[in-house]
Amino acid sequence: MTFDTTKFNERQINEANNLEIKNLWRIKTMCENSIIELRAITQSKTICKLFKHTDFKASNDLKLAFEKEAIRLNKLGYNIYCTLNSIEETFKGNSVKDSDIKCRDLLLIDIDKVGHKGESSTDKELEAARALSEDIANYLASEGWDEPIRMMSGNGYHLYYVLNKLPNDEKTKGLIEGTLRELADKFNNDTVAVDTVVYNASRITKVPGTIARKGENTAERPHRMAVVI
Repeated sequence: MTFDTTKFNERQINEANNLEIKNLWRIKTMCENSIIELRAITQSKTICKLFKHTDFKASNDLKLAFEKEAIRLNKLGYNIYCTLNSIEETFKGNSVKDSDIKCRDLLLIDIDKVGHKGESSTDKELEAARALSEDIANYLASEGWDEPIRMMSGNGYHLYYVLNKLPNDEKTKGLIEGTLRELADKFNNDTVAVDTVVYNASRITKVPGTIARKGENTAERPHRMAVVI
């Protein structure tokens, strides 16, 4: 599924926003006293907002508040992200750093186009990213890995592998960095590649149900909504 915004009207996009963003909770771990950072980014400005479980009566209230604010900021032109891993419950700051992460919940394998970094992907580049993501998932399955959660990120494809709360330490960081580099060496090609720098504990990731805006929105390089597959 590739939700190309040049092919849908505003009502259809709004309906898809509100439905698809709920798939974030298939990816993002939620537990008692959870804290989630929403990060909204444009070329000129970054907004960081924290959603703390202790500020809401129930986890569903937190989720709805996050969804509403993510969609609102996305409509204002921001690209919307959230932290990949669980944040320490005692966190008091504004923007999360590696030392503020409680544990490693997920391994992110991010496959994106080579070049044209300030522009959206073409359909051909996006299909190449999808094909490479499947090659990687099949390879890891043959090595005994579980099935990943898959997401079309708007310009590429994400594979999320559950890590079962590995420690946030240098050993885990090294394992994740080494895995990404090994996959890049094995699978990268001239069109698409594995991002090898997404190993940091405080990594942010695209929020499904929001539109990825890179460069001008054209028929060849359209803005697309990130969707969980």
